[in-house]
Amino acid sequence: MNNKTEHKDLYLFDEALPFANEKGCVPFKSECPPDKKTKVEDLFSFKRGRGDFHVSIVAAIIALLFLASFWWQTGWDSRKLPENMGQYLGYQFGLTEIEGRVTRLGRILKQSWVAPMLCLLILVPTALWNAYASLKVHRWRKRFLLPTDTRYEFSQYLAALEFVVYFILYTLMVPILGYLVSTLILGSFLTWRLGYRTPKWMLTSFLSSFSAVIVFRTLLQIKTPGSIWLYDQLPTATRAFMLTYF
Repeated sequence: MNNKTEHKDLYLFDEALPFANEKGCVPFKSECPPDKKTKVEDLFSFKRGRGDFHVSIVAAIIALLFLASFWWQTGWDSRKLPENMGQYLGYQFGLTEIEGRVTRLGRILKQSWVAPMLCLLILVPTALWNAYASLKVHRWRKRFLLPTDTRYEFSQYLAALEFVVYFILYTLMVPILGYLVSTLILGSFLTWRLGYRTPKWMLTSFLSSFSAVIVFRTLLQIKTPGSIWLYDQLPTATRAFMLTYF
């Protein structure tokens, strides 16, 4: 057995051989499958994972808490309803008149409790139905001995809280450093945090953050705190300019 054969036996794959481009050697071929084209319908595909059941239960509990708090948050617990409910509803919907008073169609929609009630009529049944459907999938997985452990899924939810903390810090930085500096710091830091740390990507994130400031603050004049510590250290004319455009 020659030396070439001995060296070849040391590698698991042929493409791991050194000098694979030389004559008589196998050319390099990646073991990674090629990327598949993403279809538009796949972006909206829904699939229940192992942690879906627990998240669905939490969502249903939150929806029921909203329903329970509706009565005192909207004032319905102390509300006195009229004796003639049919006539009252007809007046509220603009179908009848009371004591000669002409009402418009949809008068009831102007009351503050209507929008929350309409949201609850959709949210509560949907949350309960989703919890029931998730329970069936969870039982199916247990029946066929499929994995139901949810530690990984919940670790991903907890990991996402990191970026919530970044946003909270950003809102606290704006009254101190201003919208311009805070946005530049946040945009550059998030790019670095996600692993794009080359000079090209850092410059791209800096310019993108600056463009966002130009659009939202300079052009659209989105309101920011009127008193900013960093701007207060500047001369009066410069401070006014920065408060107006940045």
